[in-house]
Amino acid sequence: MKASIFLLAISLSMPLSAQGRGTEGVGRIILFGEAIQTQGILLGQGIKDQADRQVGPGFRLQISPSMDSRWFGEVSARFQSGAAMATNRDISVVPPANILDVTKVQVDYSYWAVGAAYLIPLGASGGFGVHLEGRAETINPKGSYSTTNGGTAQIDAMSVYFRPWVRLSLEGRIKTWSLVTLVGADLGVAATKASQRSIVPMSQIDAPTLRALAPTWSGALYAGIQF
Repeated sequence: MKASIFLLAISLSMPLSAQGRGTEGVGRIILFGEAIQTQGILLGQGIKDQADRQVGPGFRLQISPSMDSRWFGEVSARFQSGAAMATNRDISVVPPANILDVTKVQVDYSYWAVGAAYLIPLGASGGFGVHLEGRAETINPKGSYSTTNGGTAQIDAMSVYFRPWVRLSLEGRIKTWSLVTLVGADLGVAATKASQRSIVPMSQIDAPTLRALAPTWSGALYAGIQF
């Protein structure tokens, strides 16, 4: 369904491509701040936890093959950010209590990405973009956790999850001499997501469980220049 929406947006915009995009420049440098929230995983039977929402900075380079093309190649990187998990509760089925505390475990997240964009002018001072990219996402929970029965332990696990994303962007453009200043926002959706296969102890957390933590959406505000 998500792929169909992307293809429909491209097909609807194709008739406009013959008009070109003027002489705004073939290169774009963008700085962004992006919000995500990692997904929840089961830490025990009926005990689901996830890190709080987090915001991280990043940059994006976009290059077009010619002044008249609306297509841009993209290379992006989002720097590491982190947020703590929230569970601090009794996980025992029967007394005595066994308190699991993972509030000192932080889930770090970052990625690099490559992709392509099709940018459609909206008058002289705006634009709409459809972006398809592959993100190599790093998910890294680390810190200390404890249980009443097991004492305190450390976790520092990591997995890299490569998958496709679709983004839609909306921006304003201000012409300043030979440059165009860009200010905008975008919304991204992951085309696929992983599922947790089994409940494992935090000391034995596996790649499927780590990838199940990965976010399924992202939202960003950005600013940059086109030259």
